[in-house]
Amino acid sequence: MPFDKISVSDIVAASQKNRKTFYYHFESKTHLIRWIFRSDLARMLRDRFEESQLVFEPMTEESMPDLPYYVRLKTGVRSLDSSEFLRAFADVLQERRAYYRRALRSNEPDSLRTYLINLYTPALEDDIRFILSNRWLSESSIRFLAEFYSGAIITYIITKLSASDDEDILEDMKHFTNIVHSSLEEQINQQQLRRMA
Repeated sequence: MPFDKISVSDIVAASQKNRKTFYYHFESKTHLIRWIFRSDLARMLRDRFEESQLVFEPMTEESMPDLPYYVRLKTGVRSLDSSEFLRAFADVLQERRAYYRRALRSNEPDSLRTYLINLYTPALEDDIRFILSNRWLSESSIRFLAEFYSGAIITYIITKLSASDDEDILEDMKHFTNIVHSSLEEQINQQQLRRMA
């Protein structure tokens, strides 16, 4: 059944719980979908990475601060490598491909796709600040780069997820799995050179 046709009543009936229990844990069906993804990803990240490498959301009313959602792997003074994280992210989606294919189909403002872009944009902003170190880049440029790269990689992965069930989501990227951070470093270095010229 398409996700937009599934109601909270359907979920309550299938889980044999009452409506009150559902709303005790989740604000909405959308919140449940986000929680499922975050739980799946947190399990994968905890299995593959050291606690010190895990990134958590700050505590807010809407955050899930106990579930890691990202990994920061430093490879140099100003270098990061996202390839291991990207592999874990793709593996989570591939484990339940049919489910995530349906969950990520929607492009609505409260969709899982939009949530992921909004979740990873601040993480990439922090990565950009790390890459910059003591160098300067305007806040609007940092925001642009973070939004651009988070949107690009999420959209690419969703497109590949919708392809053949047998295809590894990252198959075409195998030589470019650190493309986000290597490209960010290159763009920042070029921008710094232009400023000095």
